[in-house]
Amino acid sequence: MKTMTMLLAAMGAVFATAAQDPSKEMPKPQREHALLKPFEGEWEATAQPFGTTKESDRTRGSESARMGYGGFWLVIDHAGEHAGKPFQGQGTMGFDPRRKKFVMTWIDNFAPYAMWAEGEADSAGKVFSFTSDGCDPETGKTIRVRTVHEIQDADHRTLTFYAPGRDGPERKLGEIQYLRKK
Repeated sequence: MKTMTMLLAAMGAVFATAAQDPSKEMPKPQREHALLKPFEGEWEATAQPFGTTKESDRTRGSESARMGYGGFWLVIDHAGEHAGKPFQGQGTMGFDPRRKKFVMTWIDNFAPYAMWAEGEADSAGKVFSFTSDGCDPETGKTIRVRTVHEIQDADHRTLTFYAPGRDGPERKLGEIQYLRKK
């Protein structure tokens, strides 16, 4: 509680200082923020866990994404199913000019913790690779997770998940194919 109070007080001080200087220019989105625009829109999502090609293992959902908060953040809302149960998640993607990295957050109804990741985009702005600390569902231990968001064209994109396998080397955990709703 004390930490939250300190955080809110610090945020209030920042806002109060900014409000006192009306001549101060508001920050503007940078080139990197514009790279997130292709993610905007309404999407159909089809997920396939690694190691299976059975149609019955696929799950379906929908995703809505929009640029918000001054054009700095892509705000993502996802709804569907996972493991035969309703699934809801929300995330953000943006670019942190201080770190010179793309950043991503994610929360959902399957995990009692938030995920925070950072990463980079390729030179064409079509492949975004992030790393984060995740939880191994079998052991409960922290593992390094890599996610790759790839834009194939204006109507197709893919999200692929990777993590270390039991024997050590990284393995593909699953993939989500996105198709823009018409």
